[in-house]
Amino acid sequence: MAILPVAIAGAYPGEMAHTPLMLSALATSAVPGFQAVSAQNLSTPERDAALVHDVNNQPFLIEVSQTDSDETLHRRELAAASALTEGLRSRLSFRVPQVRGTSEVGGRLLSVGDYLPGTHLTPKAITPVSAANIGIALATIHSLPTSGLADHDRLRRSALERLRECAAVVDSAAASGLLPQALLRRWETACEDQGLWQFDTTVIHGHMHLSRILFDDHAVSAIDGWSDFHQGDPAADLAWLTLPANSSFAAAVHTSYVASRPGADKWIMQRARFSAELDIAKWLLHGLDTAQDAIVRDATEMLNTLSDRVSTNMEHALTAPVTQIAESPQAS
Repeated sequence: MAILPVAIAGAYPGEMAHTPLMLSALATSAVPGFQAVSAQNLSTPERDAALVHDVNNQPFLIEVSQTDSDETLHRRELAAASALTEGLRSRLSFRVPQVRGTSEVGGRLLSVGDYLPGTHLTPKAITPVSAANIGIALATIHSLPTSGLADHDRLRRSALERLRECAAVVDSAAASGLLPQALLRRWETACEDQGLWQFDTTVIHGHMHLSRILFDDHAVSAIDGWSDFHQGDPAADLAWLTLPANSSFAAAVHTSYVASRPGADKWIMQRARFSAELDIAKWLLHGLDTAQDAIVRDATEMLNTLSDRVSTNMEHALTAPVTQIAESPQAS
């Protein structure tokens, strides 16, 4: 079916493989009968993308990757969206990615999906209301049934497997000779604390951060970035709350989360902090594996700063009794 005339908004600064008009035309191979009336450029150097409105004024996101690495990510995103079945969506109060069709374009996968509504908020813009709504949204995700994940080949990682994963990162970081001894002792103690790893795995987003959350006023309207959606440690979705930039609202999110999910284990914020700390070690290992000295220097500096910050602060402890730790999660 012919495409209606398309109004193009936002010229791409430089060459691109697919203009918004081209993406709109190619969308008909993914969604037969698709008719675009306007298209706005959302492209990046890695991915050509357009926000397209159809004849019913419904917004869609049309995307096709321009690099091999982004093609891998794009396919992971599409697989995750497929695993977010209608049954799971019906349990959520916010929107998540939904793909309406795909097609092959020059060896790449072009997708047509719903455009998620909402705006991003900076940490300074988070109010008590929006923080409480974040906690409710996270608790809702972690309360989803895990039974259908195997049908969509989503990873299912047990508590023991999560422990082994963390221990492997600690061992590799220690072997580099660049890990401060105080951090090594802290992390080894955390891995050896059996109580820390007694938790029930849940459905998790897998790559949660404030940038993944969209708001309508101060209500959570949508959450994107589900490429690592799987069954695992719910603390992984809370790790970002322990970063210094989010300390002003972390306690409010945690309070709301626990109120909405009373079955959460008492060590969840300690594991969340541990997960965030290990992300720095992973950054170090990435720099070493790829022989990027700048990354190695950056990660080493971050590890030394972290060691200084947490070494004498019991509020940042990973294994002390919960009663000795402030109820409100603080920045790690």
